[in-house]
Amino acid sequence: MIRAEEKRPGRICFLCRPAKGPADPAGGELEAARTGLEEKGIDCRIIRTGSPGQAAAAVRDMKETLFVTDSGDILAALREQGKNAAGYLHGGNPGESFPGADYLIQEPRWIDADSWNKIYQRLSGYPWFILETDRCLVREFVPEDLDAIYDLYDEEALRWLQPPSEDRGREQEILKAYISRIYGLYGYGHWAILYKETGQLIGRTGFSAPTAADSLGEDACFGYLTAGPFRRQGLTLEVCRALLGYGFTMLGFETVSAGADRENTASLAMLERLGFREREERQGQIFYLLQKEVFLHNSLGEKAGGQT
Repeated sequence: MIRAEEKRPGRICFLCRPAKGPADPAGGELEAARTGLEEKGIDCRIIRTGSPGQAAAAVRDMKETLFVTDSGDILAALREQGKNAAGYLHGGNPGESFPGADYLIQEPRWIDADSWNKIYQRLSGYPWFILETDRCLVREFVPEDLDAIYDLYDEEALRWLQPPSEDRGREQEILKAYISRIYGLYGYGHWAILYKETGQLIGRTGFSAPTAADSLGEDACFGYLTAGPFRRQGLTLEVCRALLGYGFTMLGFETVSAGADRENTASLAMLERLGFREREERQGQIFYLLQKEVFLHNSLGEKAGGQT
């Protein structure tokens, strides 16, 4: 089953040690964070406890919760329970160690709702939703997507692209490793395209890191694949334009490359419509580059001209 709904925490719970003395370095921060979260409609609780055992018992029945703690021992106890927990650094716990923590948070009152959502999603194993266009959603892959990925490789796609192997068990492990390592390491990768009307996975698109041997000086390599029934409807252009804008404005890319077989005229034409310009040819493959300033200039021109 393809997950089409973006998951969000039902609650954020701060588990902190009791203040030592009248001065509480974290107190003001926590109250400000709770006020800000509740204004956004997010349930927030603050629990003071110094014992990992007491903390674990206090939250044992809390589900769909993101826990934030200023104690490395409490974080370890929460993780043993399978809870989603992040470390919290403040003026009262300098040098606190959080072995195994994926996230360390400072000044929680300044963290926006989307960032809280993404921390929860990453710790829970839910996919990040990257962006939305008029007709599509783009999100990270999940293991349940494997069958739909195989379905993308019809006769036309197989002319130009290497499909997954016939060993589905091995491919499932590869997909799981990609999800757990690449997204967290790079903050980007190849993502699933969902058709909003049906929730169906209809393609894949995104960025990969360039290899040293083949680099044209780009920051990332761009690629895409759209399922046969959804080609020639403007969907690929719609999603690719949005993703390139995301790469340049949100991921900080300055130059992006892309390539296609010399005989793949449809893909070459698509890259040129997106603003890519041919750089070189190698063994029947034509490689293109797209500069940030060129893309943004073209985008402004399209908006001014009323194009879609």
